[in-house]
Amino acid sequence: MIRRTRAAMLPALVIAASLALAACAPSSDGSPTPTASEAASVETASPTPDAPDPEPEVAAILVRADAVEYFDGAGEPIEGARDPYAEPVDAALARLTDLLGEPAVETYESQFTEGTGTFHRWNGLAVMEYPVGMVAEVPDAPTWGVQLDAAAAGGLRLVTVDGLAVGDPAPDDLERTACNSLMAEIVGTRGVAVEGSPTVRYISSPISTDVCE
Repeated sequence: MIRRTRAAMLPALVIAASLALAACAPSSDGSPTPTASEAASVETASPTPDAPDPEPEVAAILVRADAVEYFDGAGEPIEGARDPYAEPVDAALARLTDLLGEPAVETYESQFTEGTGTFHRWNGLAVMEYPVGMVAEVPDAPTWGVQLDAAAAGGLRLVTVDGLAVGDPAPDDLERTACNSLMAEIVGTRGVAVEGSPTVRYISSPISTDVCE
């Protein structure tokens, strides 16, 4: 009876030993198979992508003779933030609306050509959208312009390329052209008009420098 019992147990011991060896055997490529906890550790340690740099905040709006530019708090121009007057007004309106909120909109009749223009007004700054007939036959003509009647709008400084702002003393050394306005900057035949004496009352751009010569 004892011999029969030992003989019956022998196959069971062989099977158990085979299963233990299989659990410790290396994978087909010779490396040990990682456990579930090791695999989770590898996934957790994977690198995360760098966060994008924050967009610079606009602190000042600069009016030039050919475009509007935007500067940060350090006085540096913000890359890609430039709206030329010769391009459609949509990009400038979208940018200014994002900075200053929704403008008040009104139309006006042109004194120089048939058609209706549009004013987009914020407190201190207005965008003038010219009538189509006013620029239709002039290559690269400005399709819109700006007017400043305050030194700031929505907490943003409003200045010209010469650093002038509404309320500053009107300089005597600027050239006087285009209907006797002070010209803060001239690029080609376009300039920035500074109206007012002894202080600047408003600033407008672009203005044709050969209209009143």
